[in-house]
Amino acid sequence: MKKLVIYLSLFCIGFSSLNAQKIDRKKVVQRHNIVNNKIDTLSSLTVGNGKFAYTVDITGMQSFPEYYKNGVSLGTQSEWGWNSFPNTENFTFDETLKAYDFNNDGRKALYSVQLKEPERNKKAVEYFRVNQHRLQLGNIGIELHKKDGLKAKISDLQNINQKIDLWTGIITSEFTLEGTPVKV
Repeated sequence: MKKLVIYLSLFCIGFSSLNAQKIDRKKVVQRHNIVNNKIDTLSSLTVGNGKFAYTVDITGMQSFPEYYKNGVSLGTQSEWGWNSFPNTENFTFDETLKAYDFNNDGRKALYSVQLKEPERNKKAVEYFRVNQHRLQLGNIGIELHKKDGLKAKISDLQNINQKIDLWTGIITSEFTLEGTPVKV
C-alpha cells in the first residue's frame, strides 16, 4: 500500500509538471532593471563581465568623476590591469592566519584576519591585503558645453532618464542640456 501511494504521488507530480509554464528568464531578469531619474552619487551604474568593469555617471560615461568621488566612484578596471608590490620580507600567507574553534569541539579552523601583533604578522597581513590589486585604468567621459561656450556642470543636466538592461548589460542615458536632448 505504501509503495502504491509513493507511485501515485510521483505520477501526479510528473503529470502536473507537463502543464507547467516555462519560465521567461529574460522577463524575470529585466523586471529588476535599474532606472535613475536624478543625479545621485550613490547610484552610479557598472557594467562588466568579471574581467572588465566600467562604472558610469548619469551621462552614461565618466564625465563628472569629481562629483562622484564621495559616492560610488567612477572607474574602468580590467583583469590585466593588476599591480603588486615585491615581497621583500618573504611573508607567507600562513602568517596572516589565526585559529578559531567555532563549534567548541576542539577542532580549529584557520582564517586570515587583520592581526595587530606580533609586528611581523601585522606586516604580513598588510602585504597580502594590498597585493595583488586592480588599478584604475582611467576615465572616459564627454565634455559638455553650454550655448555660451562655458563647460556644463552636472547640475545643468535636466530630464534625466538612465537605465541598465540587466539582460543585455547595456546602459542607456538620456538627458537634456539647455533643452538639447542627449542620448548615450
